[in-house]
Amino acid sequence: MSIPEALTRTLNIASNMVVREAKDWLPASAKGQWSSRFKANESSSGQSFSPSTSGQTSSTAHSTASLPRFNPPRILSQYDNHDDDEPQSPSKSRPRSTYSRLQADIMIPRRHVTLTQKLAAALVGVWFVIFFITIFRGTGPQVDFDPLRNEIHNNRAIVSPTNANIYYVGRWSRNKAQGSATGFLVSTYFPGTYFDVRFTGTSLSIHLGNLDDPVTITVRIDNSNTYEILPYGREVVSLASSLPNGEHEARVLFSGARRTDIEALYVDKGKSLLPYVDKSHPKRRIVEVFQDTYNSSHSDVLSWSYLLTNKFDVDRVLISANDMCMSNCPNDIMALDRFYFLGSLSAARGMPKYWYFDEYRPSLMILDLGVATKRLIDKKIMYRLLLPQDASKVYSEAYMNFIRQIRKKVHKRVPILVLRPFDGSLETDSLQVVQTLRQQGDKNVHWIDTTSWATDALDNEAAKQEKRASFLSLHACPFLRPRDECQFLYPFEGKLEI
Repeated sequence: MSIPEALTRTLNIASNMVVREAKDWLPASAKGQWSSRFKANESSSGQSFSPSTSGQTSSTAHSTASLPRFNPPRILSQYDNHDDDEPQSPSKSRPRSTYSRLQADIMIPRRHVTLTQKLAAALVGVWFVIFFITIFRGTGPQVDFDPLRNEIHNNRAIVSPTNANIYYVGRWSRNKAQGSATGFLVSTYFPGTYFDVRFTGTSLSIHLGNLDDPVTITVRIDNSNTYEILPYGREVVSLASSLPNGEHEARVLFSGARRTDIEALYVDKGKSLLPYVDKSHPKRRIVEVFQDTYNSSHSDVLSWSYLLTNKFDVDRVLISANDMCMSNCPNDIMALDRFYFLGSLSAARGMPKYWYFDEYRPSLMILDLGVATKRLIDKKIMYRLLLPQDASKVYSEAYMNFIRQIRKKVHKRVPILVLRPFDGSLETDSLQVVQTLRQQGDKNVHWIDTTSWATDALDNEAAKQEKRASFLSLHACPFLRPRDECQFLYPFEGKLEI
């Protein structure tokens, strides 16, 4: 046999041995393909080394080429029985796994996993668990044990908060909200807002989106002088029940929180809302009141601003900036000249950042500012590098620029009443602002002197608010009623205007 033929025969024998061994540890899905290849190799090798039919080899073949084909014996499978001493141990019939065979035959080194890597893998796993819980939280069915909600969902008719028959007053935003009771959400960021509604039936309920920060709800039914206060309003709240079956009116006011979300209203099954603005209920005029303080402990319906507008049967839009300064505020205190133009302090769930002033046009604007700024000056938090007279100058210039922004951006010809702060804070500076603007040609800005308007400490809060509303009605009447209807109010105490 020549050297090339011997090498070829040796290589074929080695390849057959590798194929037979590979069949033992290959997966079942791959055994069919390798079996066919093995048979092809075996047949081809048999043809290559089978003896010649004529008993002679080729010219280059040696006489030993006529030897029979060599088939090496198969190597028995190895078993993982090194840990068993008994000959009939079950492990003798348990073949090693594919990984252990490859590790033993190919000598794959074991990877040493450090404690740091284990901790990192555990943290990644925990992070994934928290992520999936956060994403899919609330998607499964939840058990509701609230009997009021069950009764309302089963026996009441649901009304979307965006229904055109709900008469909203104030800065409200209307948005789509996935997960709410109706798919819509009407929200406000300002306390003192309210809505009026007419409905048929015997009951009225509201579904609020406030969970962590409940609101105080004040309800008036059928234009009575009695208001019912419902504190800690959250989720489903019954506003009225057991009413005579028929048509009713309701006013619902909100206070005590910086954010209110309305998801739905509920009326009796088969009943509906009635149009609020019609010939019998025309659209009312609006008085916008901008304050730098808000008394959350006092009922809003007893405040001077609500009593004033209720006296003239007009609507009140209250914009209350709780303890904000006029301009150049320190730390994280927002400036009043910026807050007035915002729709909210939070843009979450569709709340507008800037207010769209075409939503309503006030007939009169009242500014009650200066108290919060004076407190900051007294505490030396604001203008700490300025002398008191310089701080007053900065305040008056900021106040003047704020009114100029109102004239330039939103309300060019709306009458503005600038109140002397009831406690006398920065009254000289406020008066100077009005005098300067009137000298510059803005005759629709008026100074209202509030000296001795219920400043006695012995008067209770309700009496103070009522006196202030009564005195201020003398000044507001000419802007809300014809002058001949205001004659019965004279004579009055205090100064009317400059």
